[in-house]
Amino acid sequence: MSTNTQNQITTTPAERAMIEKFLHPRMTTEHIWSGGGMVMSNRIRSMLPGKRFVGRALTARTLAGFTRAGQEALAQAQPGDVLVIAAGGPSELSPWGGMVHWNASRDKLAGVVVDGPTRDMVEIKALENAIPLFACGQAPAIAGFGAPTTGAIRETVMCGGIPVSTGDLVYGDDDGVAVVPWAKVEQVLDLALKGIIFDDKEQAWVESGRSVFDLLTMLSGVDGSNYKERKFRWVGQDGIEPLKD
Repeated sequence: MSTNTQNQITTTPAERAMIEKFLHPRMTTEHIWSGGGMVMSNRIRSMLPGKRFVGRALTARTLAGFTRAGQEALAQAQPGDVLVIAAGGPSELSPWGGMVHWNASRDKLAGVVVDGPTRDMVEIKALENAIPLFACGQAPAIAGFGAPTTGAIRETVMCGGIPVSTGDLVYGDDDGVAVVPWAKVEQVLDLALKGIIFDDKEQAWVESGRSVFDLLTMLSGVDGSNYKERKFRWVGQDGIEPLKD
């Protein structure tokens, strides 16, 4: 088991406050994607619907069904971290189950994301304060604890088809999981919050007697190639009237 101790998560109070803004009541994975984040494959879905989370990633990589890497990462995790476990995708073997999820919930992690199946869902659903859990479905068996060579922690991993590094921001809701490289978090947050403002203005546009199609046609411009730039320019102007150009 290789452990990269140089990639520790350090989050200042100001950074924590910025992270918590991603839990705006109307924030969605789509807002974060539109702001420049990445999204995981939809094979990774919420196993406890109605729960969402945000936090900084602590990554683990493991062979299908082996539990060692995930447990070592959990032992090093801090409250507010998100365990991101790259476990080989769909399988009949699961690296995550009820006892470790109870442990993660007790330690007040923000959430757990597994690119692989989980097990013990009856037990996990019965937990009083279970943290959000995202996985590729369920499986009944494990491969075992495993030798150190079965995995690693704190490396950059491929999870749900995208790269995730320890320290990246991870957000999950019932639509899926979004990831933002830490260097881009402030920029993506700004655009994601503007996306929520856009939703308000879009509703006002429709209430004024126009249609969503009219709005999107206007924002697409002549050839449709500048939609995002025009969208955020429209968000920034006063009122809901069409752009001048």
